[in-house]
Amino acid sequence: MSQEPNTTQPIITDIKRIAVCGGSLGRERRSYVRGQVVDVGITDLMKAEGLWDLMTGLFIGEETKITPFLDFSLAPVRKPVLKLEVYDAGGNKIYTSGKIKADEDGFFSCEIRDKLPVGFHDFQVILEGLDSFRQYSKDLAHLNSTEDSILGKTTIVGKGKLRILAEDYKGMVVTSDIDQTYLATDIHSGKGKFTALFETPNQKQALPGMPELYRELRSSLSNAPLAFISASPHFFRRTMLATIAKDGIQIESLHLKYLEGTIKGVFDKVLGTIFNPIEFLQNGFKPAWSRTKKFLGASYQSLFDQMSYKLSILLYDRVYLPTEAKEILLGDNTESDYMIFTLYQIICMGKLTGDELEEYLYKLNFLGRDAITRDAAKKIRLLAEEIHRIHGTINPVAISLINRTSHGPSEVDMREKVKEALPAGMYETVFGTKQAFYGTEGALGMAMILENEGYLNLEQILAIVAGMIGKVLEGKLVDEGFLLKLLDELTLPKQAEVTRSKLKEGLITAFQS
Repeated sequence: MSQEPNTTQPIITDIKRIAVCGGSLGRERRSYVRGQVVDVGITDLMKAEGLWDLMTGLFIGEETKITPFLDFSLAPVRKPVLKLEVYDAGGNKIYTSGKIKADEDGFFSCEIRDKLPVGFHDFQVILEGLDSFRQYSKDLAHLNSTEDSILGKTTIVGKGKLRILAEDYKGMVVTSDIDQTYLATDIHSGKGKFTALFETPNQKQALPGMPELYRELRSSLSNAPLAFISASPHFFRRTMLATIAKDGIQIESLHLKYLEGTIKGVFDKVLGTIFNPIEFLQNGFKPAWSRTKKFLGASYQSLFDQMSYKLSILLYDRVYLPTEAKEILLGDNTESDYMIFTLYQIICMGKLTGDELEEYLYKLNFLGRDAITRDAAKKIRLLAEEIHRIHGTINPVAISLINRTSHGPSEVDMREKVKEALPAGMYETVFGTKQAFYGTEGALGMAMILENEGYLNLEQILAIVAGMIGKVLEGKLVDEGFLLKLLDELTLPKQAEVTRSKLKEGLITAFQS
């Protein structure tokens, strides 16, 4: 009799509590750390503490197997009580927080107002207890039913990197979108979005040349920080961190969207309407119904849209950056990055403020969507006011670049859509002959514009081109012929034409040798 192959999966025997953080970027007098505390089911092998990477929250070997779907079901720890410790590069403790109380879903935030030394630091998250009887009872039940569980023995639940910039830092900070800017994610179909849930880091493919572009920018801009912002749900975090590490990209922070907050917001609003009908109807049924429809419609859209979320994160991060730090923004044309980057500049410059800003955002309809609720508009207004108080009214953006994919509008159409969405004449008044953003095709186009602006050199563009060869871009193999054709067809500003000519000459010579 032939023996059946053993396909038994390792048995989950215990629970490990981890804090998934990523990293953070701040300035000497103001910085922050955020994360989420969750419970992970583990096998007997995974009880070995030395095999856990608390920076990514992954067991050694999981880096190639983790998927967002696996993390979707991670159990949030209710109301953990935490403490944060920060250590410098020499291992000296330079900061200890007070008690940090996380929320019902384990999310926590710690703002640091102590002056920290400039440089690269490590932080660790320490679990001190629980502020939830329900969670305590659940833990107790597990401990009573499991022999020698590690759950009650763990104190350090997470680690991360915290980079502090000098208050007078005048260098660059690079902020980039992920899907269709860095990763070739199929976000244009239901099948593509669904497939993304099951992709491992090895299955996630970078757009040709983008990992090289990030690396060359860091090199040429004196170790300029890099932050990623994505509207992907927060349970993509461990997969994204492993993907970024696989591609050899060094980052300072990774922002992902907390979807449950949106869902709960809708639920609370509906409950509030049901139990407060007098308040709901005090101004008449028709206006009340109109307000409710807008809120529910905008909240539904915000599950998929990026406008409110990304704009808020850009503004939030600006609070923690040095006043004179300049920003390079990278996005794509598949959603609304070009509008978000334009609005960010307008808001930072104080061209829309106070009630005018709040009303504009609340009434803004872009690409057929109402995606900014009244609460989000108020939040953005408050962030804008804090930025003006700290930094004044200046434009921090040195340049913003939009990857022009075949799934979105041309550069001319993007600009027209932005002008139509802004108050009449505002785009021309604010930016004049300068542009709020440049649309171009992928890493090659971005690299050429950045070279023209003095942020890269021709040798670095060639390194990016070398990284593109042999990869697949929108279903086509990137070879010598593809590159020369792409180079001829690239959307570039007039001032970058000299760079195009130089690069074409260099590539033809290289390909012929």
